[in-house]
Parts: sequence; structure tokens; C-alpha cells
Amino acid sequence: MARNPPWSAAENAVTVQAYLDMLEQELTGQSFNKKEINRRVMAATGRAHRSVEDKFQNISAVLRDDRCVYVDGYAPLSNYQQSLADEVRAQLARRPQLFSEMDAAVDAPAAARLEISWKLSDPPYGVDIQVGRHGSSEKGFHTDYVAREAANRKLGQAGEIAVLELERARLHSAGRSDLADRIRHVSKEEGDGLGYDILSYNPAGGRRLIEVKTTRRSKYWPMVVSRNEISVSEREAGEYVLSRVFAFASKTVGLYELDGAITQTCVLDPLNYLALPKARVA
Repeated sequence: MARNPPWSAAENAVTVQAYLDMLEQELTGQSFNKKEINRRVMAATGRAHRSVEDKFQNISAVLRDDRCVYVDGYAPLSNYQQSLADEVRAQLARRPQLFSEMDAAVDAPAAARLEISWKLSDPPYGVDIQVGRHGSSEKGFHTDYVAREAANRKLGQAGEIAVLELERARLHSAGRSDLADRIRHVSKEEGDGLGYDILSYNPAGGRRLIEVKTTRRSKYWPMVVSRNEISVSEREAGEYVLSRVFAFASKTVGLYELDGAITQTCVLDPLNYLALPKARVA
């Protein structure tokens, strides 16, 4: 079977423009028709529906690897060509308003949810993140939006409260109201130095040391973990739980959990380093 020819520069340009248009609509809270946009790109490029969808997912991967916000409905698909990444970065440079809209999306405050319909999910295993690849960040286009959202304290605190209430509900349902009453929000009571946010229990009475990471984005959005959290997770691997809350602003909030040492459950990519001058060498 003959393979499809590589995407041309003109095809990439049309597809990237359509994708960034969708991203702008999503960031500004406006609806759009993905099927209709796909049909337009098909008509302009002559590519099949599945090929266009895959290319949209490739663009999500470019943005994710550059620590930018991407369209939630297109899970990142790696192994993209450098020419596509270059086109994404070139068009982003011509659309600075998109960065302002990303700023607003990740900086928006959050309040504790009054009621939550949870959707428990498997972790997104097998996601191929190109570790260490930060194309446009090297060119100074933007801030790191993964780290920026992780620094949104109101969002983080709202997620912690949500998981705290979920843990209490789980124990009440298991007939362990005595343990539910002992759950503590330790990051609020004692600060962030413990390396986890919530001290909870399983129905048998064993401890659950829960570190909560909250995002408004999809489950494919990366997390930021600290050196202390990694260290504590290794020391307390039998009790440590990394609780990922995602789609926090949606009607149904997603959740997946990773049990054990973070070094064993996650692919880690250093975002930055603590630096001091070296001693002079004689």
C-alpha cells in the first residue's frame, strides 16, 4: 500500500491556522464545530479526515512540549515533524493575543466547588512526552503555562478541598466514619513542607498521604512536582498517593491516582534548576 506523501509547508500552514482558531475560540469560551473545521482543512489539503485529526493532535503535542495551552479535545500525539513545530511557533509569534488568552485561562481564580460529579479515570499511560524539548521557550515566546497554572494557589486549594471531601465520602460509604473524622488538610494546617496535602486513610485504617495536583485542562496536561514531594513519595512509597484532579471547571470533574514513589509512576522532566556560582578553579 502506497504511503501518503509528507505534508507540505502549505498544508501545515492551513492546518495550524485552523487549529489555532479553535484554540482561541476555546480560550475565550466560545463554541466551535470540530467536524466542520476538519472538513474545511480536508477541502484545502486533500487529506483524509483521520489524517487531519492526527495532525491536530500533533499540534497539541507541539504546544504541550512547549508548555503552552492546547485544545482540550485533541489529546497530544507525538512523533511530529520539525517542520510542523516550526510552523506552529511561527504562527504563534504572529498571534500574541493567544498568549494573553492563555494567561487569563491559567491565572483565573477558583473557588471551592459546591457539588462535584466525579469521573474516576485510569491514568494516561503511554503518553509520549518529548522530555527536554522546549522549542519556543528557548525563543522567549511565552511563559511556561504548566508551571504557571501549578502556581495558581486558589485553584490548587479548591482542588485539595474537593479531594478532602471525596475522601470523607469514601470512608463514610465504607462504614468508617471514625476514620473520616480523622482526615486532616495538613497543607493548610501545617504548610506545604510535609510533601503532601491530605492525611487520609483506607477502610482498613492504613494511611493515605495524598498530594493533590489540580488543573482545568484535560488529563493529558502535565503536572509539576517538587523535589520535596519526590523525596517524601520515595520515603513513604507504601502510603503515598499522587491525586490528579483534571477538568476542574467542567460539570464532571476527572480524577486519577498514582500510588507510590513519583520516580516510579511518572516521567520526570526538570523545569528549572537552583543555581549558585561555582568556586573558582585554580
